[in-house]
Amino acid sequence: MDKSMWTLLFYYGNVIIVIIAFVILIDRKRLGKLIPIGLFIAAENYTVETIGLHLGYWEYPLENPGYPEIVVISSLIYFPFIAMLFYQYISKDRMKNIILIACFLAYNMIIEIISLKTTSIFIYHKGTNLLTAFLMYIGAYILIILFGNYYNRLCRRNL
Repeated sequence: MDKSMWTLLFYYGNVIIVIIAFVILIDRKRLGKLIPIGLFIAAENYTVETIGLHLGYWEYPLENPGYPEIVVISSLIYFPFIAMLFYQYISKDRMKNIILIACFLAYNMIIEIISLKTTSIFIYHKGTNLLTAFLMYIGAYILIILFGNYYNRLCRRNL
């Protein structure tokens, strides 16, 4: 299998797996409270993607079979669905949350490494590396928690 076909299968396969996992695992009763978290992460991710592309920290090559919709699909489907699944399992137990963050970070980093090393989905530039990606993912999960807590307090205050 050539690299462009592998890239296509890997990227869209991951998106399909995340959609299926989302449909199976999401708590439909809490969906109304989880959607704003997904929308927040969609806006945050699209902003980071746009800034990173504009400043040249990474690029999505034109020969990439998923170009240019990767930014849109990852910002509007992939990361929001992951963020909603992640936030759904946040609890008051800090140790459980640390384990949850570690699991989601491991998943993201495995996908990042496989994407970077075996596909032509994206290319790092200007000192961007796996450590930068790791720190960005940590930042994203912290933002999810902070926004979710803020949103929940806002909803309770407005009741």
